[in-house]
Amino acid sequence: MAKKKKKNNGELLYETISVIIVFIVTLTIKTISIIYDAITIYTSGYKQKSQKGFFKTYFDKGNYGEFKLYKKAVRQFGKPNVLTNIYLSHTTTDTTEIDVLAISKEGIYVFEMKNYNGYIFGSKNDENWTQVFHKNAKHKFYNPLRQNYAHTKALQNYLEIDDSKVIPVVVFSNYAKLSKINITDKEQVIQLKNLNRLIRKTRKVKTNVLSLEEKESYLKKLIERSCMPDEVKQKHIEQVNDLKIQK
Repeated sequence: MAKKKKKNNGELLYETISVIIVFIVTLTIKTISIIYDAITIYTSGYKQKSQKGFFKTYFDKGNYGEFKLYKKAVRQFGKPNVLTNIYLSHTTTDTTEIDVLAISKEGIYVFEMKNYNGYIFGSKNDENWTQVFHKNAKHKFYNPLRQNYAHTKALQNYLEIDDSKVIPVVVFSNYAKLSKINITDKEQVIQLKNLNRLIRKTRKVKTNVLSLEEKESYLKKLIERSCMPDEVKQKHIEQVNDLKIQK
C-alpha cells in the first residue's frame, strides 16, 4: 500500500489561508444579510404592523418566515396593501390569525406561512401533514390547507364577501420539498421563491375583481383587526394549544 504523500509547508499554508478567506467571506455575507434584515424590519413597515422588532423576528423561526413572506409581498403589492397578524372571529377559538394578507385588484390574498424544511407529506383531506427530515425524525402538523380555509371563511364573514374575492395560498420555505404533497391544481401550495410566479399567473386569469373603493374599504376594516392587544394574542395562543392537546 502506497504511503500518503505528506504536504509541504507551502501547501499547508495555502490551505489554511483559503479556509480563513472562505470563513471571513461567509461571515461578512451573513453579517450584511443580518444588518439588511434588521433595517428592513423597521423600514418596510413590518415592525409597525406586526409589533415584532428585530430580536423577536430574527430569532423566532415562525416570525422570521412571516417576515420573509411579508417582504416579498410588499414588493408585489406595495407597503400599504400588505398586512400581518390579522385576528378575526372564529368558531373553535375566539379568534383565528392570518399570517400575511395582501389586497390587490385581483382579490385578497390570504397567506399561511410554514417556515419548514425537509420533505412534506400530506393531501387535501388529511387532518395532519408530516415533515420528514430522515426516517427517525418526523413532525406532524395540522393540515395548512384546512388551517387557511378557516382563515378565508373568517375573512369572508368579517368583510361579508364571497369566495370569488379571496385567494388562499400556503407558502413553505425554499428548503421544503413539496413533491410528496397530493393536491389538485385548485389548491395553492408553493415555496416562497415561487410567489411572484403565482401572482403573475393569478393576474392573467383574475382581473379587476375588486374596485378601488372596495380595496380601500376592506383595507380600512382589516387594519382595525391588526395590532391587537397582547391579551388577545396570548388568549389565541392558549386556545390553539388547548386544541392541539385535545387532538
